[in-house]
Amino acid sequence: MKIAEASVLLATCILLFSGHGVFSFSYDYSATMECLAAPKRAQYGGGMIGFNQRTNGSTLSSELGVSNDGLHNTTLSLKTVKLEKGNLYTFSAWVQISNGSESETVAVAFKASNGELVHGGETMAKQGCWSLLKGGIGAEFTGVVEILLMSKAMEIRVDNVSLQPFTAKEWRSHQDKSIDKVIRINRVVFIAVVYLSLVNLIQVRKKKVSFKVTYANGTAADGALILILQTKSGFPFGCGMNHYIVTDEAYRQWFASRFKVTSFTNEMKWYSTEKTRGVENYTVADAMVNFAEQNGISIRGHNVFWDNRVMQPKWVKELPPAELMKAATRRLNSVVSRYAGRLIGWDVMNENLHFRFFEDKLGENASSMFYSMAYHLDPSMTLFMNEYNTIENSKDHTATACKYKEELEKILSFPGNAGLKAAIGLEGHFRDPKPNIAFMRSALDILGTMGLPIWLTEVDVGGGPDQAHNLEDILREGYSHPAVEGIIIFGGPIAAGFKCMTLANYDFEPTPVGEVVDKLINEWKSGRRQVRTDSRGMSEILLFHGDYRVKVSHPLINSSMSINFKVTKETENITVLLQFDA
Repeated sequence: MKIAEASVLLATCILLFSGHGVFSFSYDYSATMECLAAPKRAQYGGGMIGFNQRTNGSTLSSELGVSNDGLHNTTLSLKTVKLEKGNLYTFSAWVQISNGSESETVAVAFKASNGELVHGGETMAKQGCWSLLKGGIGAEFTGVVEILLMSKAMEIRVDNVSLQPFTAKEWRSHQDKSIDKVIRINRVVFIAVVYLSLVNLIQVRKKKVSFKVTYANGTAADGALILILQTKSGFPFGCGMNHYIVTDEAYRQWFASRFKVTSFTNEMKWYSTEKTRGVENYTVADAMVNFAEQNGISIRGHNVFWDNRVMQPKWVKELPPAELMKAATRRLNSVVSRYAGRLIGWDVMNENLHFRFFEDKLGENASSMFYSMAYHLDPSMTLFMNEYNTIENSKDHTATACKYKEELEKILSFPGNAGLKAAIGLEGHFRDPKPNIAFMRSALDILGTMGLPIWLTEVDVGGGPDQAHNLEDILREGYSHPAVEGIIIFGGPIAAGFKCMTLANYDFEPTPVGEVVDKLINEWKSGRRQVRTDSRGMSEILLFHGDYRVKVSHPLINSSMSINFKVTKETENITVLLQFDA
């Protein structure tokens, strides 16, 4: 057999869109988070609320009152609606404040008949312009709830409100469809190639690939067999790794057979590498990096600093500011330089919304300063801000999507950080009995407006009978969202000490949670596929993003050819041209 030359043609596609977009479920992270002079129309025509641009231009306004949670002094009751258990509800509204400060948080909550409040999301509203408030709730009971807007502002104004219900089946269906579909992430109507540069489109996880096979004389090769093998996934779906990987061969085999991206749970942190001032020890971290590299596993660095005082090396906690700055500079230079070119990213300052050890010691710009230092030390490195409860806990008002966005924008605006490659890290430590997937969606939508890569960086789920089911819901939501570009779960075998979310027993057999992970790994790849060409020598197939090896043969001739190619979200259409030499 002879191997023939083959080529890959990246073809420009001509697209025609309707005003409704290709897919318009609720991945609306194109919606602006800026304050507008007038509110936009309500999503879904208002849904259950039907509160959509009244012709007289009036809005609802609040009266001064006291809310039940003790955090707000103004409450506006929008409407009482009946929720159905198991349904998911997306909420949106345009809000502004008056008679008080220039800006203030406005939150949505759902009040049950027993007085319990379920927080659904919040935004930062201003005077004189309209801000979008997004949120949601997963109904854990059938019953009536009162929809409330709450704020410390003296008055809330609201217009164009929407509450849209979805059954769990509908939600899953749209998740699955989004993986295959083109998602329109703006509201512009446009036609054909001349306007293609204005389009912001993403085929979320798959791409249509066309094959054209011909004989040496250029005629179509009808009936050619095309064997397709995906050799590497284009979506980083990985797992945390700990020091047991250095010595436990069974753990090493279990890990390397499943995952191609990781973060170390503790071994790169400052308290692990410099327990005594001036005495650095990277032995374990180096061994783990070597194992990862030998097995083609990419590494997210976790972390350079942690803003929690409790998580500092003991000798760091009481250092005076000048000494702390000296020690921190040495730490940053040491760890970033040591692993330069060997990592795909760094969590530079961990959890700097919940904690402020370095800000209290070194000033309000401490985080921004350290990002600047890391950037100039390794300009090509992706630098993450990493936080918890942004997607997993709507009751935590410290690290909401809007506050996360505000803090990251502050870091990026720091002098010298203009070219910094930033990314959004969302830990995802879910502890509620049932995750609020609708709230998670709204937070991802808000952060998606920044146009930066989003990673779920430490996903784990609290124990209980629904642990496996809850994890699957969370992973599917993250994977199907257009703005999410990577997921790392924090779990593993019980033999390696993973007790919160155990993926394998002592014999390295999968637990129910591990079965979910293995199922999704297999579901989210093309594996081995085969197609045959038609009378035109053409064949089309939808493939997951990733690296591929293709072999083409024909039953009538003694010849075959092979080619390697990539399917990525950046290319609009892929046509693979193959020609037999006989």
